[in-house]
Amino acid sequence: MLVDALGAGAATGLVAEALVLRMNPEVVQTVRGVLIGMPLWASWGMLLAGVPLLIGLVVLERLRPRSDRWAAPELFALVFAVAAILSMVNAKLHTRLLERTAHRVLLQDAVAWSVAVLLALIGGAVVRRLGGGRRARIVFSVVMLILPMTRMTWAPTPLGQYLEVAARPLGEPARPLLVIGLEGLDAKVLHADTASSRYRTFAQLREEGARATLVPHRPYLRWALWTSAATGTYPGRHGVKEHRAWDLPMVFPETLRLLPWTPEGSRMILPWGLAEQTPPPPTTVAPLWARLRASDFTTLVFGWPGSWGDDPALVPATELEAGAVLEASMGASLEAALEGIPERRSEIWAAVVRDQSRVDAARAALVAGTGDVWIHLETLAFARRFHEPLRLRHTRERRFLELVMELVDDQLGTLLGATDPATLVAVVSPYGLAPPGPFERIKRLFGGGENWHTSAESCPDGLLILLGEGVGPGRRVAEAHIPDVAPTLCYLLALPVAQYMEGSVLVDAVEPSFLAEHPLRVVD
Repeated sequence: MLVDALGAGAATGLVAEALVLRMNPEVVQTVRGVLIGMPLWASWGMLLAGVPLLIGLVVLERLRPRSDRWAAPELFALVFAVAAILSMVNAKLHTRLLERTAHRVLLQDAVAWSVAVLLALIGGAVVRRLGGGRRARIVFSVVMLILPMTRMTWAPTPLGQYLEVAARPLGEPARPLLVIGLEGLDAKVLHADTASSRYRTFAQLREEGARATLVPHRPYLRWALWTSAATGTYPGRHGVKEHRAWDLPMVFPETLRLLPWTPEGSRMILPWGLAEQTPPPPTTVAPLWARLRASDFTTLVFGWPGSWGDDPALVPATELEAGAVLEASMGASLEAALEGIPERRSEIWAAVVRDQSRVDAARAALVAGTGDVWIHLETLAFARRFHEPLRLRHTRERRFLELVMELVDDQLGTLLGATDPATLVAVVSPYGLAPPGPFERIKRLFGGGENWHTSAESCPDGLLILLGEGVGPGRRVAEAHIPDVAPTLCYLLALPVAQYMEGSVLVDAVEPSFLAEHPLRVVD
């Protein structure tokens, strides 16, 4: 019984190591790493999976005693079945986060683990038919442990490299550019929450702008999505995935950028707490603003989410927050509203101050003639995430959200009012927000999950709104993808589109006359 449970636990650990390697194809799989990693993960699996399995077997033995109980075939089959399911789920979830070769091997893993299930059950039946002696049972367990080892060593993850794109000049833009990343904006906010005439800037966006529904790539990884909007590429090329990474130098020479999805959380898949959390490596693909800056176009970026390294266009947060001043009546109203809903009060207020400081600095930059300004605002997302009024009784939350909408509307008006009439304006939200789905509700029913009202975990559709010369007012694009943002901006700025960009120009949002006068150009 002990050998059965711990053997299945060790197999669980080895399968977990294989999943981690599959999700990080840029990590070189060295012999030293394999020799150290296998016992680490096997022992970790014995603790996390083997011990619970042993407890379950002991309880089963008490309830239904049997003198010849041998559960190894069924336990190994269960481990491999879960491995096949997780491989298939992660392959489906991470289509855009992995290179094609790595994605293909992950799909092949699902088939390999399914075959291992059959081998475990058939092998167990053969051992039982032959008498099931102790030596035969031990040999069976050893063979089952060799299966995941063989899969890792004979079918290693193909080494992948991210696309390297330096900040080379694209040419001189025909007009200034203002990009507003408004996190939390979606069709519900634009058409329902801000439908009142008092939200003048939102009304202007509805009436004068062209709109495209942005379909985010799954899973929800915030930095990956915002980086895709700025670079025009998917994470499998630009390399930014999560907002954190992990170093395990005794096993892997490179930083782990992505962990596989598991029901209990990805972090538990790393053995013995030896991995150190670290900031992720910066994007390998230069964002659009870096290429505009290389074209001698004055550029400033305020708080755009992602890993950008030492990009000189980024304005440090320490230079902004000290000077933020809210309009007196709005500040007092927000403070009074938050008094009635103290949950997350400090986080939301910090977002309000942070956004206002960015708006003030961006407005000053626009007035001073800065040609390219990118700004990220997150108060709307914070407010909706924790206080979206989902029921009629949420009257305090509803009043608070109305105040937040007024604040955001005023901030958008401030930014648009500071632009030159010829400026191309883009309001971007790579994803929307939605109430909890069935899986989250089940977790909450059993005391798990979180207490948010809405989130982006289910990857609801976001929104792109364009205003400026060449943009068709009132035009609609039914479905667009996040990498479409950068090439569309290039085209509307009368710049060539970089060939490496995986998105497309949203021609349905452009006036036919502009299309006729500006043929599409492509450069490296």
